[in-house]
Amino acid sequence: MTSEQSYWDIVWRQFCKNRLSLAALWTLAPLFLLAIFAPAIASNVPFYFRDEHGAIWPWFRALLNPEETVDYWFNLALVAFFPWVAVSAIAYYRLRTKYRRKRVPVGAFAMLYVGMIMALAVLLSIPGVRPDNRYRARTFPEEEFHRQGQVVAIYPLIPFGPTEQDMDSPVKPPLYRKPRYVPGPTGPDGQPGKPVVFWRESNDGFPHILGTDDVGRDVLVRMLYGLRISLTVGFVAVGIYMAIGILLGALAGYFGGLIDIVISRLIEVIMLFPAFFLILTLVGLLGQSIYIIMVVIGLTGWPTIARLIRGEVLKQRNTDYVTAAKATGASDLRIIFRHVLPNAVSPAMVAAPFGIAGAIITEAGLSLLGFGVRLPAPSWGLLLRTGSENYHYWWLVVFPSLAMFITVTAFNLVGNGLRDAMDPRLRI
Repeated sequence: MTSEQSYWDIVWRQFCKNRLSLAALWTLAPLFLLAIFAPAIASNVPFYFRDEHGAIWPWFRALLNPEETVDYWFNLALVAFFPWVAVSAIAYYRLRTKYRRKRVPVGAFAMLYVGMIMALAVLLSIPGVRPDNRYRARTFPEEEFHRQGQVVAIYPLIPFGPTEQDMDSPVKPPLYRKPRYVPGPTGPDGQPGKPVVFWRESNDGFPHILGTDDVGRDVLVRMLYGLRISLTVGFVAVGIYMAIGILLGALAGYFGGLIDIVISRLIEVIMLFPAFFLILTLVGLLGQSIYIIMVVIGLTGWPTIARLIRGEVLKQRNTDYVTAAKATGASDLRIIFRHVLPNAVSPAMVAAPFGIAGAIITEAGLSLLGFGVRLPAPSWGLLLRTGSENYHYWWLVVFPSLAMFITVTAFNLVGNGLRDAMDPRLRI
């Protein structure tokens, strides 16, 4: 039975023996779901809104027309999620019944999900297909409050938006609930006047579970949407330098000679550039942008991956299966990408989770210093920046720091588990 198992089956079995790493992997799963389903959990745009003019569905229009590009791709992932689950369930059922396969093809299902997201993006890029957000200028909670009894609205679980401000409730502690009435102006006799209504929108009575920031934005909602930015920076930056590092490392290790010398010297030069200070310089010249952060991390982080891949390819290029592939007339590119890389990519896979954790820390640090994500976009680092200005607002420091600690620790533990599972000398 062992002989029928693939390499990745063995790796997964070894990974599952590391209970701490397995727990970390299952911690990351709900984090991804929270990032994908953020608009369905927290939004000040109702799913359904009905007044005397009829019923409308503004949430779906807002979902496909967000302010941030990062949100657009996550929203596409939300739209594609349930069709993907249905297709994957049917495919898995067919594999179990027709082909008697019990192993879940995780990689194939993941690529199917990515393909469905890309197909949806292409479809919505066709003129006239994507619905416009014709209700962008409307404030539905305010309309509902001022027209009580005339409006029916159904909101997500938390009826606050990530950029929604309430200047009446700045830096309020966790579980703060805005009072419906406040005392009126004091009269000549020194007695408080008739209470006046303090609410202005229908969601004013909902508690701010983790408090508010300096302009009254809900901290929990901003952390929820800030998770999208952290994961995007981590995965896009690591994806960039993984692609560059694997390609250049494979070329250097396989061909050797002058190509190896040139790429090795290029690795040494790139390693001299500190990514953090390079980002600070570019932000000062070009302005704040999440894309600058991702690109710079991607363009400066690949040398480590390239050196790992180069070493593995050097060991693989003189093996019997490479010699046999050359004897059959296979081209060098086919040998590299079809035969050598699948057997040499393990070190890069181990380094990826650590790189994602590092990129998340880098983005948060830059935002903390004011050089990262631009307001009003939500970011854990921006929340820390607000809290660092006055430590009496402890919730602006504790909760983002705790979220960052859990996320980064989970990625590091997954990386440790992969290292132990892929290295025969370290297997449990």
